Amino acid sequence: MIFLFFTAFIISFLLIYFLIPRLKIYFIDKPNFRSLHTKNKITGGGISFVLSSCFLSYFIDNNLFIVCLPLALIGFFDDLYKLGAKLRYFSQVLTSFMIIFQGQFIFSYLDNFNKVTSLFIWIFLIIFITAIINFINFMDGMDGLVACCLFLVFAFAALRIDLTLIIISGGLIGFILWNWEPSKIFMGDTGSTFLGAILAGSLLKANTFISFFDLLICSSPLLMDAFICVLRRFIAGENIFSPHTLHLYQRLYKAGWSHWKVSTHYFLATLVLVISCLSNFLVLKISSIFLVFLYAFYLDQKFAKSFLSSIPKQSSN
Repeated sequence: MIFLFFTAFIISFLLIYFLIPRLKIYFIDKPNFRSLHTKNKITGGGISFVLSSCFLSYFIDNNLFIVCLPLALIGFFDDLYKLGAKLRYFSQVLTSFMIIFQGQFIFSYLDNFNKVTSLFIWIFLIIFITAIINFINFMDGMDGLVACCLFLVFAFAALRIDLTLIIISGGLIGFILWNWEPSKIFMGDTGSTFLGAILAGSLLKANTFISFFDLLICSSPLLMDAFICVLRRFIAGENIFSPHTLHLYQRLYKAGWSHWKVSTHYFLATLVLVISCLSNFLVLKISSIFLVFLYAFYLDQKFAKSFLSSIPKQSSN
């Protein structure tokens, strides 16, 4: 597994090196009102860890990377052509079906329920998986943020759920070296939707509910930012499906924080949660969760630009 980790790292790093001159011809992310960058950036760089993971999956017993490959390809074409929302969501739903079949632990419980209950569980799981895919996609708006946090999350998942997930951590390290501030390339929907699907698949591959919830806890700095933002927008009367710049990480940037400072805070919060979950010491785990969320609230109230003042006036009327 150590060999596969470093192989994924090298492949991902070198792929970016060779692809940058080609991607910069067609895959350009131009700044808009949601952007936290002021210059054109190359996007689609997530193809590096997508391809490294899928290639190395032939040498291991894990089909999850291959299952999520079609979604990454849809993301790749979306980075190039800007596909419609319905097509993107349809591809997420299809991927969700495949991921559920991969999640042997949770999928095995469906046989214990009647057809109506099983149908509701299927619907819930599809909503759950597509929500995670989109939450990770929403959070991919800052140099290094998603990549550095999920590097830790997947390393934890490799130790507790499936050792072969160490491959994606290696691929992410190779990508981070190009994506850290000042970034030379973005992962785009190619990478963010793939990572969201792999995270959802890892959760459903958990062999115990404790492992499932621990992985969810380790992912919470990213997932809860997105989830809480959706709730706050709904309460404020916002259209939760419209583009915005209301996530905590975006409002910290608006308040003057740099990309590396924001990403480092999220990385350290994730690291604290990973260490606490690996310890299996309940008091430490609960204390860490409490402290991380309390600190996030403190940042929101004391440092970030106000949520309500960040809502465009025309949207709040």
